[in-house]
Amino acid sequence: MIRFGQGLIVGHWVTLKRFLLTFARDFQTGKFFHRRGGGPLKVDLYSVPQSPPTIDQKNGDDGLFTVEYPDERLPVRERFRVLPVLVYDDEDGYIRCTSCNICAKVCPPQCIWMEHAKGPNGEPVPYPADFYIDMDVCMNCGLCAEYCPFDAIKMDQNFELSNHERHQSHIYALPDLLVSSEYYARTHPDAWAGEDERAERGKVAKKKEQRRKKALGG
Repeated sequence: MIRFGQGLIVGHWVTLKRFLLTFARDFQTGKFFHRRGGGPLKVDLYSVPQSPPTIDQKNGDDGLFTVEYPDERLPVRERFRVLPVLVYDDEDGYIRCTSCNICAKVCPPQCIWMEHAKGPNGEPVPYPADFYIDMDVCMNCGLCAEYCPFDAIKMDQNFELSNHERHQSHIYALPDLLVSSEYYARTHPDAWAGEDERAERGKVAKKKEQRRKKALGG
């Protein structure tokens, strides 16, 4: 017969056991006298690392697992996505976006809009004069990057976007969205080295000169 309150006692014992194991593990790994969590303090008796350590819990780890952000961070996986960005090529500053407006049409919350650039003769040219994304409306679905025919839009991993004002600073314009191809290759190495990505870069390279001539009225 199960005694009254036995389950409650066992549950508390499991919690206490994991709590104590956390301190034992920290003592074994030399982290017992290192402060984790709480942010910057005026008076601090513990040693603070120069850069936030990246921690990850393995399947066989025991004890509590709490990420004391921002003093500790979880690893960012390559496929983790937040806001869209526009890619330009490092070697010549070539912006891949043609202002075709497909991304704005497929965007479910309609948070993308742009202005078409015009050439010397006043005719539209395949470049964006400006490009806007409302980050508070964006749902991070990645459809804009999926449907972009020119491989111009990618999903970035930066999630630290909060601030004290949202009516202007949360509307990202073209300068805020531009990232280099080197940046994307560094944050998404597997995708950058993939066969599909290499094929898309080849298509973009073939159309560069054609777009430049059209922009100059040639």
